[in-house]
Amino acid sequence: MDARFDRMKIGVVGLVPGVGAGFVSTCLAGALAETGEYSPALLELGGEGLYDVLAMDKHFAGRDYFPFFQSVAGDRSIRCRNNLLNEVNWVLKSPPEYGITLDLLKMIRMANHTAGDMILCKIGSMQEEDLWRLLWDMDRVLVVIDPLPSRMLAGHKFLCALRTSGLPILYLINKMNGGVSRRELLNYLKLKKPHYLPMLEPEIIYSAEYSCRFPYDLTSSKTRIKKSMNGLIGDLLDVKLP
Repeated sequence: MDARFDRMKIGVVGLVPGVGAGFVSTCLAGALAETGEYSPALLELGGEGLYDVLAMDKHFAGRDYFPFFQSVAGDRSIRCRNNLLNEVNWVLKSPPEYGITLDLLKMIRMANHTAGDMILCKIGSMQEEDLWRLLWDMDRVLVVIDPLPSRMLAGHKFLCALRTSGLPILYLINKMNGGVSRRELLNYLKLKKPHYLPMLEPEIIYSAEYSCRFPYDLTSSKTRIKKSMNGLIGDLLDVKLP
């Protein structure tokens, strides 16, 4: 990792909703923790739902789950607080917090004060002005793209703005599969070296939720994406992983 970063904020944003930015964020947090070199946190900004997807109520049964969003909304400190599980600090909206909407300054405060050295900010829906100001507060930005043509067309305006923004961006093509024409894909996106994650069988995703496990923890998933995740981490942090 670049010597000037002893703590990095990585914004993860989908080109359009539904491209798998939550899945990518969750797997990236797991892969970072697995290296043993980093203390990642996953922070959910401008959206909600990962708490239920990851069955946090089951994982934290019998112990407290700290309400970060409630605390920040009430102007209380979140320093040194965590929801530690599998060596990741999970800063996700719990169901009692679903009605809470934070303004931009409070979202930035969360990103700056969350415990960890790799703060993955999964950025969801919000006003366009707030989105861009939040992206500019990140040290790196990871843009997740679904290669389905209609999805890419829906995000064309946002993609053009990202390409000319000057932000420190990496692009990840999620759900890559044999039906995609890589040549047409790259010609349309005008990206030289995006990263790729393969499309996983629906059975893997459903199995993870039914068994209350994280997708990256399933052998059927990890064997398919581990190499890609390590390559992505290498580029994000300027390090080399096996």
